[in-house]
Amino acid sequence: MFSNRPVRNFFHVIPLLLAIPVLGEPQFRPLLEKYCHSCHGPEKQKGDLRFDTLPVEPSAKDFDGETWHDALDQLNLGEMPPPKEKLQPTAQERQALTDALTQILDKEAGLKKEQAGHVHLRRLTRDAYQNTMAELLGVRLDYSKDLPPEPASPDGFLNDGATLETSPSQLEAYLAAARRGLAEAIPEGDKPEVFTFQAQETAVGQLPAKRDGGATPVNPEFLLDVKKFPREGEFKVTIHAGANIPEGEAFPRLRVSIGNVAGIIHVPRKVVGEAEVSAPLDKPQTFTFTGRMEDFPQSGDRDFGNSPFKGIIVMVDFLTADGKELRYKDRAYVAPIPKPKAKKGEEPPPPPPPLPKGATGTRLDIAIASITYEAPVLTFWPPESRQRLLTSCDCDEESDRLKDDIPAFLRAAFRRPPTDAEVGQYATLFEQMRGRTDTYEAAIKEVFAAILVSPHFLYIVEPGGEKHRPLTNHELATRLAYFLRDSQPDATLSELADQGQLTDPAILRRETDRLLGSPEAKGRFLKNFANQWFDLDALDRVAVNPEFYPGFDNSLKEGMREEPVAFLAEILATDGSCLDVLDSDWTMANHSLAIHFGLTVVPATCQCSQVTLQGGVRRGGILGQAAFLVGQSNGEYAHPIKRAVFILDKLLDTPPAPPPPDVPGLAATNPATKTPFTIKERLALHREKESCGNCHKNIDPWGIPLQQFDAIGLPRDTSPVRLSGKKPPQTGAPIDTSSELPDGTAIHGEAQLKNFLLEERRDFFARSISKKLLTYALGRSLAPSDRKTVKSLQTTLVENDYRLRPLLHAIVQSAAFRTK
Repeated sequence: MFSNRPVRNFFHVIPLLLAIPVLGEPQFRPLLEKYCHSCHGPEKQKGDLRFDTLPVEPSAKDFDGETWHDALDQLNLGEMPPPKEKLQPTAQERQALTDALTQILDKEAGLKKEQAGHVHLRRLTRDAYQNTMAELLGVRLDYSKDLPPEPASPDGFLNDGATLETSPSQLEAYLAAARRGLAEAIPEGDKPEVFTFQAQETAVGQLPAKRDGGATPVNPEFLLDVKKFPREGEFKVTIHAGANIPEGEAFPRLRVSIGNVAGIIHVPRKVVGEAEVSAPLDKPQTFTFTGRMEDFPQSGDRDFGNSPFKGIIVMVDFLTADGKELRYKDRAYVAPIPKPKAKKGEEPPPPPPPLPKGATGTRLDIAIASITYEAPVLTFWPPESRQRLLTSCDCDEESDRLKDDIPAFLRAAFRRPPTDAEVGQYATLFEQMRGRTDTYEAAIKEVFAAILVSPHFLYIVEPGGEKHRPLTNHELATRLAYFLRDSQPDATLSELADQGQLTDPAILRRETDRLLGSPEAKGRFLKNFANQWFDLDALDRVAVNPEFYPGFDNSLKEGMREEPVAFLAEILATDGSCLDVLDSDWTMANHSLAIHFGLTVVPATCQCSQVTLQGGVRRGGILGQAAFLVGQSNGEYAHPIKRAVFILDKLLDTPPAPPPPDVPGLAATNPATKTPFTIKERLALHREKESCGNCHKNIDPWGIPLQQFDAIGLPRDTSPVRLSGKKPPQTGAPIDTSSELPDGTAIHGEAQLKNFLLEERRDFFARSISKKLLTYALGRSLAPSDRKTVKSLQTTLVENDYRLRPLLHAIVQSAAFRTK
């Protein structure tokens, strides 16, 4: 349950609990022989498990606490002995076994308390590093672009200190990113030239219209020709636009891209951003888009024939709310917007231009009044970042500047006051670098770069060896900040830590509430937690087959990924129940997702908003959300096994064993009749194989009730089947969503499955979310010594009506969180 090794399958085990010696030797041996030996004794060992020789004393060398804990889970589930077995322990026997095994595991936890349960060094993840660098230097660069992705821990999380290793090449990438950021934050020399280009009408010029490698030609509705531009630095695109939106129509959208003409065929470009246009034609909105020039395609020195575009091009596309392009010939147009009415004493403006041919007041029309490109963006010079990082720029003597600059930067980078030895070490480095550089700024930037590759910056450092101890104020501030904002402590946390107040439980509670109400709570904490708990990256791993689903728009995946994040954010913001994750009468959806699922009309925006679910198929909870239904499919068929494993692992904390490497495929058709198998028939055949049946008989029933949803999350009555690779998929047999769970409960469809989870498995769900959040908060896999903490968190969650906020407070206030 708590270790890093794969959990074996114990669904068929558990009379083994009768081996617990607290029952007394005379009672234990007969019960063990009666219930266990036929499958897990000297002659037969199902699942390679033999219980007559399994130690039950925690101090024994070969004691296996994980095996006993998984066994306890199955006993509590009522799934062992299997319901179909005639011989069953009495209720009194089950209770005695549960109590005895709990005592054994508690004893094991006590023995291991000083041996595990803490991580000394935890490297910043890519996201945490990106956020920290941007806040520390005050410059928004893509600092993590050259860093390798983090491997997921056995628990599915990316912030586990045990998996966050650092290679020499990675250190080189950190150093390069630090120098790049410092060069931007502390520039030298004169103020650079600022390039500004503006237009009220689209540029005249023909973009390539041919296909290149199957790519669709670029054909935006508005072009701004930028002939001169900086190669690096921040740019800003400002657009004034309005729209004529007939009643009942959704707001259209602008999509802004930057690219260049790389030849007579290809036009590389990258999207800067999108925004919805809700203002009328005569009262245009102002939209501002920003980015970094080095992150976008740029033209070189080549002359591409007669193309008028020698620099870069700002391109604007018009889209419907659900992401489809609006073309001039269809409904959109580009024209000057009427000027506002003249004030008293001024000449009246000219009459508005006529609508293009075919455009009427009942059409959805968009107009751009003006568009401006500016780069680099220099609000101040020198930039504010330089003034913040070089705290004593007015000092005449470099030695005086050094006394302030190095300690201040060390304090910010190390997230604690530096020691005198650390200050002296980097002051010595400055003296060495100053002899090789022309300016104070060049030398100090190299010193700062060295600080930014120090373990004290790249890692969350909690020194002290193996001994458990309370965290210091600054360590607690850092742990809390990277838990709830995925970045360094902000000014308030740092000040409280400096004052020694953060370890006060009341102040810690107040700060937890403050951080939970911040934009970072949703934008970083809940996003990262939901991504990793629900494995939202599975959406990117699934390629929806257009032959099976020709109308599927891949851009829907963005909303699908946002839905679970917005769902958890709504639960937190409204102090709602975590049980809504299992089932609810509401969900979160943007306009495109609502159209896809046929839900109540949602405001025309790409942002998710709450939708009340009425009648029909119950989509409430994660099991009705597209991120789960699509992510746990193969892009052609719904995948009941993947969906079942998700339920058992993510929601019930009872993960099945991983499949063996030589798992046979599922036959699609009956070789005798040449007719397609139903999914239940295919799974039944799979279970007939002895190597597969022991696991799948306890996995498959959880996924079959969700067969009423296809691979893109829509309800269906039949399943498609491909009889030949050369033929399009055909309509298959009617969907059968009836199954029998391992405890013998008959289930038909997703509604009954959700009811069962809510009524019979809510305690397992409470334990699961408590474990997941604690694991994420601590940045490590849980150990046996954490079991009491998990039990306490689970109790807190239940006693507070399964509300998320009290659970988060309990985690932050727990000894596990506040102790090294």
